[in-house]
Amino acid sequence: MVKEEFHGIVEKIIASKSFGRSGTYANLLRYLVACSLNKNVPKETTIASEIFGKTDFDPSQSTLIRVYVYNLRKKLKAYYQNEGNVDEKQLTIPKGSYAIEVIEKKDSISKQSPSHRKKWIIPIVTALLLSLALNLYQGTLNGEKSIINKDGLWGDLIESELPTMLVMGDLFVYNERDTIMQLTRTIRDPSINSLQEFEVFKSNNTKVNTEIEALTYTHLILGSAQWIKKLSEVFYSIDKSFIIRTMSRFNPKQLQDYDIIVVGMQKTLGVFQSFYKDSAFDYDVENDAFLYKPDGNGETLIYKPRGNADSYHTDYSLLTKVPGPNGNTIYLFSGIWDTGATQSLKNFTEAKLLQGLEAELQSKFGYIPKYYEVFLEVNGIDRMELSSKILYLHELNYDSEP
Repeated sequence: MVKEEFHGIVEKIIASKSFGRSGTYANLLRYLVACSLNKNVPKETTIASEIFGKTDFDPSQSTLIRVYVYNLRKKLKAYYQNEGNVDEKQLTIPKGSYAIEVIEKKDSISKQSPSHRKKWIIPIVTALLLSLALNLYQGTLNGEKSIINKDGLWGDLIESELPTMLVMGDLFVYNERDTIMQLTRTIRDPSINSLQEFEVFKSNNTKVNTEIEALTYTHLILGSAQWIKKLSEVFYSIDKSFIIRTMSRFNPKQLQDYDIIVVGMQKTLGVFQSFYKDSAFDYDVENDAFLYKPDGNGETLIYKPRGNADSYHTDYSLLTKVPGPNGNTIYLFSGIWDTGATQSLKNFTEAKLLQGLEAELQSKFGYIPKYYEVFLEVNGIDRMELSSKILYLHELNYDSEP
């Protein structure tokens, strides 16, 4: 196939409704095609530099390119299922490669003998039945195919062409070894929540005859599995994927490459603490409490958890949306305890609670603000029977993104 024909196919795909209106994905497809025509399969670092302007990109620290290429494959698939379903020649990106290949639709069909095609009937039917069952299960969970709509609080995430990352607040742990007694103990220090903070702590360590080192694992708090489950249900319903990181292993260089959802206890939010600078609430680390001064005047209100987290208790949480550093969006779901973080996220992922939250914002402001913070009181028994009520709603205004 000549280059002109190649380029014609590419531009037809880019102009289609199924491909979308993303200039980034259009440039990525054109670039991969150009490389393939020149018999040059690019590396991730080359793509990062040529398409995203990232000259210091490290594939071991970021999945950005892999996520974009994964989404590009989905866009090509959507095109050939819709506008391009009669195209005889199809572009494809084989898994594990960044080369563009062309397949002949009629050839790919004719290569299968009748008997070979029959062998696929059972697996295909099985897959369809499983897909149907999964959709029915999803519908049972959400009451409908999707619990969200593009005009609500999820609008920016639905419309965004950026990949999404879930960052979970975890508990950093390290080993302390007494070189004389030959004893080792594992320590959890609440003031250390990242490798960067640990390195500072390590450089300031003055204990004699003591060696300290970070462990290769961290401690995930109890709500982590539920956070992944809730978000997976919603992202499945909108046919969108996300990747997962823990806070203690999060690389700040990734702040500008993703829309980011952060969930965790307030003390485990690491670098994301800086995104609360415009909040009406301050987090008192020493007393583990939220401080609030209504309208900036009068007596400061103190919101501190009470009770036992394993029985009946009250927690407080913040649900916040702020702009990221590169036109991206950051969503923060935090609590003083893990129950506050869990219930904060539930208000964003469960249909009834989400609709109630959207209605509250509409009622107060007459619209859903682009950026906002919601302060919640959370009550419950153990971590299974939780309820929440909204105490404050604030619109956050940004003249320019941080």
